[in-house]
Amino acid sequence: MRLFFTLIYSLFFLQTSTAQYSAKASVDSTYMMIGDQQKLHLDVVYPSGSALLPLVFKKNAEDAIEFLGQTRWDTLSENSSVRIRKDILFTAWDSGYQAVPAIPIVFLKSGVKDTIYTIDIPIEVMAPPADSVLADIKPIIEEAIIWTDYIPLLGIVLLLLLVVLLWFIVSRMKKKKELPSPPPVVIPPHEIAFQKLKKLKKSKLWQQGHVKEYHSQLTYIIREYLEGRYEVKALEQTTDEILEQMKNKALVPDLTEKMTTLLQTADLVKFAKAEPPADYHDSALALGEEFVRTTKQVALPQERETS
Repeated sequence: MRLFFTLIYSLFFLQTSTAQYSAKASVDSTYMMIGDQQKLHLDVVYPSGSALLPLVFKKNAEDAIEFLGQTRWDTLSENSSVRIRKDILFTAWDSGYQAVPAIPIVFLKSGVKDTIYTIDIPIEVMAPPADSVLADIKPIIEEAIIWTDYIPLLGIVLLLLLVVLLWFIVSRMKKKKELPSPPPVVIPPHEIAFQKLKKLKKSKLWQQGHVKEYHSQLTYIIREYLEGRYEVKALEQTTDEILEQMKNKALVPDLTEKMTTLLQTADLVKFAKAEPPADYHDSALALGEEFVRTTKQVALPQERETS
């Protein structure tokens, strides 16, 4: 049967042609094993001036023949006609008599397409013999154990030891007493007042026409100082209420009079829209500085320990 197919194939030359176009296909052998690969040789002749379009292979799931790849076209001769050749790799996935399908060769000339086909090539596809797949089972050759075979195990042991060590260190650190945070730094009220009075002086608010804002900030600084120095609620009380509380703080009359003038004049500026003389503004700030400087609390020197 194999000889019959070979004779049929050689008699018809597996070639088609139309006018000046021709295409011939051939294979190395008309029989093969399932899964083997072989080449389909294409030989195409066409007139000069025509263009050959790329080959397109349609694959259907039921096809037993599958094209796997192709080479580039190799030009053998060129004159009035062009002769080219290429190889196409294919395989077979089913036994029995299969046919390598016809290959469509598409040409383009003057905007018109023309297609010629090669002839189907019958191939006998054989399944491998049943007894040729499995060989006798041979015993497994065991390799001698060497010290490097234990490296992965040693790595795992070292990793576990490292995890345990880290856990132990973290546990000990958690058990340690946390150091108490340092006490907050307490700035004396007079230092806060001096800093704010200095900043107010540099702002030059009253020189820019902001007289009310200037005296509001000035009295706020003095009220804040009184609250921090003498523990009176000066920020929440009226001027009269502040003066009433300050009677019990043993201030000299001169200081009491200056503080009274400062607070009451500021009230007139803020609420009655009074406009004191220009030279009063700087003297009011100087009066506030003098009051803070005179009444600030002086820290007593620590007594030396006697042995």
